[in-house]
Amino acid sequence: MEKKEKDFKEELIEEKDILKKQEAREKRELLEFAPKPPKEMKKPEPKSFKANKKIHHQHHHSRPLVNHVVFSAEKPKVKEVKEEEKLTLANERDIAMDFAMKAHQKFDRMIKASILFGSQVKDTSDSSSDIDIIFVIDDSSLSWDLELISWYREELGKLIAAQDYSRELHINTVKLTTWWQDLLNGDPVVLNILRYGETLIDSGGFFNPLKALLLQGRIHSTPEAVYAALQRAPDHLVRSKASTLSAIDGVYWAIIDSAQAALITAGFLPPSPEHIPAMLKETFADKGILKHDFVRAVRDIYTLHKSILHGDVKAIKGSDIDMWQETAERFLLEMTRLIDLLVENKK
Repeated sequence: MEKKEKDFKEELIEEKDILKKQEAREKRELLEFAPKPPKEMKKPEPKSFKANKKIHHQHHHSRPLVNHVVFSAEKPKVKEVKEEEKLTLANERDIAMDFAMKAHQKFDRMIKASILFGSQVKDTSDSSSDIDIIFVIDDSSLSWDLELISWYREELGKLIAAQDYSRELHINTVKLTTWWQDLLNGDPVVLNILRYGETLIDSGGFFNPLKALLLQGRIHSTPEAVYAALQRAPDHLVRSKASTLSAIDGVYWAIIDSAQAALITAGFLPPSPEHIPAMLKETFADKGILKHDFVRAVRDIYTLHKSILHGDVKAIKGSDIDMWQETAERFLLEMTRLIDLLVENKK
């Protein structure tokens, strides 16, 4: 009996030893084939969890194709993206948006809005047309001293020079407070930018609501705009006498500003320059209160001004400049007479 008990105990001990050896062998196998965790992680993560985490990271931090060029380490992929970028930037609006994004990234909150303007939004552009972009910069929360202005001009120039677009860029910068002051006064330039401009980036959130109000007829010009435009005309004339080709620019704006002042007084929103001759004819000339010669003068100066800007006219005679300055002076007097007449009739 004692012998049987002894044999049974020995069998139990032997069986436990076998189980321990088997368990140790299984642990070694698991450690051998298990993925080794990174040093900073205390516990290994399952493979399926790592894959899902990677996919989620890529989705969450996805960027436009152009930005991938900057951060990608694979050279063949960079080459393909650059070719696609050139193709996608063939359109003028795409070029304008691309540059606006770079400018907003560079200057951050200094730029409140970027607006596409000119022939591109009016569908009158050709292969020689520039791309006109207006930047509205924040001068209400930033103090634009001479140092900051100099830095902005220099960096903007560098940014323009670094681009390789198929069209030339023409950048205009307007201060935010000037924009609002001119808008409150119903300035023709600002109203035309609102009417025809197309917002690229509106971080200030003001351009599209104002455009909607203008199109609804809820923004009007004011008497201040009439007299401000009229008062600018003599200054343009003085400036026009200072040079040769640039003299026509002064004559052009003297005629345009004074014509817009008269049309505003007649109850119209200030038209863009190319529409002024037709509106003067319909509003005044056809009613016999303005000579048709003045309508033709606006049309002719508009054509000459565009030809100079496009480089088609490279020189102009002094006698022609004298003639145009005299025409502008007579035109200014005639628009002043019309405004006085319209104001008197409203009383």
